[in-house]
Parts: sequence; structure tokens; C-alpha cells
Amino acid sequence: ADMGFMPQVVALLKQVEADGQRMLFSATLDKNIDRLVKMFLTDPVVHSVDPSAGAVTTMEHHVLHVMDETDKKAVATKIAAREGRVIMFVDTKRAADRFAKRLLASGVRAAALHGGRSQPQRNRTLDQFKNGQVTALVATNVAARGIHVDDLDLV
Repeated sequence: ADMGFMPQVVALLKQVEADGQRMLFSATLDKNIDRLVKMFLTDPVVHSVDPSAGAVTTMEHHVLHVMDETDKKAVATKIAAREGRVIMFVDTKRAADRFAKRLLASGVRAAALHGGRSQPQRNRTLDQFKNGQVTALVATNVAARGIHVDDLDLV
């Protein structure tokens, strides 16, 4: 609902028969989801996971200060070239493609993951990342929603 699909979701739910069964699954529970629940569900039951069960306790945070665009590109390339699997997020499909291309030219086994790729291409890229053929995944935040990769070294 937070991605701007609320009108489409409401339109679909209005087409479900009044006595039909409705189930709603969401990774997040925001005011839009609350509104959907009140509008379309009868006697709703909420199941949730204990937040501490999914919490990562070994996470480290780092802040890197860069001076300019050239320095930013060099630092980002160095981060992507490190040992282990890395996911890096960029804001556009074009930026993902350009940065992945730059990384490949620098010798980093990189690939872009974004909504401009077909589903088979995205699946292949994700499989290559999971099996180690690709070590740096450059993704848009939209494309990365819902993917699961165990034992990531850096995001």
C-alpha cells in the first residue's frame, strides 16, 4: 500500500463477493493497511512475529565521509570489491546499470537488479548472486523488495 497501489488494491477488493473469504498479508502494518482492514475484513485476526526473533545482533554500522563525486565513485567501487557478497542500493534503474557496468570494468563480478529486467533475468541474476558467480549486486530499492539472501556480508 505504501508504494502507491492503494486505489488498485481497493478496486480489486471491491470485486470480491461480500460473503467471500478475504486474507491480507503484509510485511508492514501502516495506516493504509489499517484502513483496508476496517473497510474489507470481518473479525480480523493479526498474526505477527516477535521483532526480537528477526533482529540481527551482530550488525556493524560504518559512516564514510567522501569529498566529491569522484571520491564517492572510488569509495563505492572499493566497497563493492571487498571480500564476500555485497548488495548496494541506488535510486534508479539507469544508475544500477551504470554502476554495475563500472564495477565490471574494475574487475568486480557485479550485476544490476531492477524492475526494467524481465522476471527470468532477475531470477538468473539473483541465482548468480546466491551461488557466488556475482559478488556485488547493484539494486534499486523497489527491485530488492521481497528478495531473500542468507549470509550477506554487506548491505
